[in-house]
Amino acid sequence: MIAEVAILAKAKHIDRLFDYAVPDSLALVEGQAVEVPFHTRKAIGYVIRLKEVAAEPERFELKLVERALDSVETASLSEEMLGLVMFLRERYLASWGASIQTVLPPVTRAKVRREYELIGSGEGLPPEVALLFTRRKTVAKKVLQERFGLTDSQLHKAVASGLLAVRDRVTTRRRRQPGAKVEVADDARVQAAGLELTGEQQAALALVLAALRERRTRSIVIHGVTGSGKTEVYIRAIHEVIAMGRQALMLVPEISLTAQMTDRFRRRFGERVAVLHSRLGEREKFVEWQRILHGEADVVIGARSAVFAPLPRLGIAILDEEHESSYKQDKEPPYLAREVAAWRADRRGAVLVLGSATPSLESMYRAQVGRYELLRLSRRVADRPLAGVQIVNMRDEFRSGCHSLFSRPLKAALTGVLARGEQAILFLNRRGYSTFLQCRDCGSVVKCPHCDITLTVHKKAATSTLRCHFCDHSEALPSLCPSCGSAALRQFGTGTQRVEHDLLLEFPGVRVIRMDVDTTRQKGAHERLLEEFGRHEADVLLGTQMIAKGLDFEKVSLVGVIAADTSLFLPDFRAAERTFQLLVQVAGRAGRHQIPGAMIVQTFSPEHYAVSLAARQDYGAFYEQELALRKSMGYPPFTEITQFVIANPDDTEARDEALALHAELKRHLGTVAGVRLMAPSPATIGRLRGRYRYQILVVYRSFKAVQEGLAASYRARLSQIKADTSITVDVNAHGLD
Repeated sequence: MIAEVAILAKAKHIDRLFDYAVPDSLALVEGQAVEVPFHTRKAIGYVIRLKEVAAEPERFELKLVERALDSVETASLSEEMLGLVMFLRERYLASWGASIQTVLPPVTRAKVRREYELIGSGEGLPPEVALLFTRRKTVAKKVLQERFGLTDSQLHKAVASGLLAVRDRVTTRRRRQPGAKVEVADDARVQAAGLELTGEQQAALALVLAALRERRTRSIVIHGVTGSGKTEVYIRAIHEVIAMGRQALMLVPEISLTAQMTDRFRRRFGERVAVLHSRLGEREKFVEWQRILHGEADVVIGARSAVFAPLPRLGIAILDEEHESSYKQDKEPPYLAREVAAWRADRRGAVLVLGSATPSLESMYRAQVGRYELLRLSRRVADRPLAGVQIVNMRDEFRSGCHSLFSRPLKAALTGVLARGEQAILFLNRRGYSTFLQCRDCGSVVKCPHCDITLTVHKKAATSTLRCHFCDHSEALPSLCPSCGSAALRQFGTGTQRVEHDLLLEFPGVRVIRMDVDTTRQKGAHERLLEEFGRHEADVLLGTQMIAKGLDFEKVSLVGVIAADTSLFLPDFRAAERTFQLLVQVAGRAGRHQIPGAMIVQTFSPEHYAVSLAARQDYGAFYEQELALRKSMGYPPFTEITQFVIANPDDTEARDEALALHAELKRHLGTVAGVRLMAPSPATIGRLRGRYRYQILVVYRSFKAVQEGLAASYRARLSQIKADTSITVDVNAHGLD
């Protein structure tokens, strides 16, 4: 036999399968991890395919696979995970190494104990070994070797012949589940506590349950206004999934949401809830992964990467806030969690549920044309009203002499909240103190020396620094202009640090919790800060988009948007959609319980349809207007965009490689109907981390029509580029770089 092996490395120059001869003593299967000789070293690889003859006569004798690796050394790929690797490679043009590493379980130093289980009568085993298996369900490898003298070869043959089965058990101390120990409440007690479903919830649940019982793949969009009870529908559906002996996957867009969601789910499903997200330590992730793999968890909750959890009995996959851009991976492979979840649901005959108050245009369009089913929850639970929204034109505020970060209406509203002992959320999607530093004499702004981006002012205690949010370059705040030597340097723009500073000045004694990347770097910071706010240890929760969705606090009666324009005019065709979604989502944080809610939106663009329709929370009107605009411009959902980014420390080298790739793309795609190939142009950030960047956009209606040409062009240039040049590809790009 010959094994086609993918080497476990992200180096793109070895991104192909290598043929190795399989010794007769090895019984390999596809997906098996193996050790192979590679150039002058030994390497770990994965068997992608097994075949009887080489694809073409070999010019030299094939090297041998040296050994198969067991799960103590590295995990092998199940049939489904191997299929996922191939899906990532084909859909996103990813390398074999990156695709394999994406789906592999976390690596850890946790101890794994290998055990064996008897299959059948035990005939063929030494009598004393067979007798031991009659007393124990499993026997440790160490016992079999040290007490009975069995060798690795004998144990391998016993497994290969079907006498024994291998079981690997994690012996590391199991981590504490997030949140305090809670009592599990059954459905009857939940309903008695006042969580009976509304008519719309019942109709939505009925459709999901019908789909589950059919045991065939169906994709359902639940378009529910904020506070309409989508999560309760998810929970009831998951109860049915568990009763059927199947498993559930629940994805949330932000790590900050995982703690609240986990606590709510554990109150309903107990300890059989597993949590996966990138803020867990490697050991914690490994332990959770093992719990899922061994059937100790029925429900998996997590952020984007949890979509790869080992769920062989998947019955339902739910993406809450499915429109969120955080479901798109920005590194290789640039996968979209919605597409991966759909692939897995299709393989398992599972139901895919996409829930949002502001569904992505792609998902709503698919529902409109019949590819997805659509359910609507148009009213909040208990008929609670949506938050009333007031738009404040900051141009008028400035003309009237109000130069504060807080408009007069927002000040008055905050004063009322504090007087009543309620809570407020203030939202600004920009961290730091000031956005940039500019000289009033020569007009120059202080930029990062490595990136075409301005440096952001950050303050800590009595010191101020300038920091790049892309490459982490940091330098002291200058007293004189680096360009002309003038002392007329002024800070412009506002970040969350500045809002916090001014809030404490305007409202002495106010208790503020700030949540942004700078305050949540420490492990467990998300959960700790939200728990503090939930215990009313603060009056105001101030933060970036991590606080804009999913959070549910009883005493929050006011949401204030400091600047609704921060994302509105970015060079991205999705800018209006993302602004609308953020405003509607953050409005949904107010008035979710007994206290009525209000939102005040400060903006310099009150007439923009994304702002005015968000104030009315009119998704239908926004969808129709934005869809018509996208259609006229030939943008998604009517097309798909693949973006190539070429980078090199030398501007000329980067541009020349971009032209060469463009020529290759034109050669492969020039005659394909319905394809627009854009000429190379500087990327949005033309220089990043000291590398000049050019982009090429390919717009098309059918990925199948361009897949082969995209892959051939990309891989042809990868084989020829210089060592200091890089090419990255983003299929189905969701944010142009």
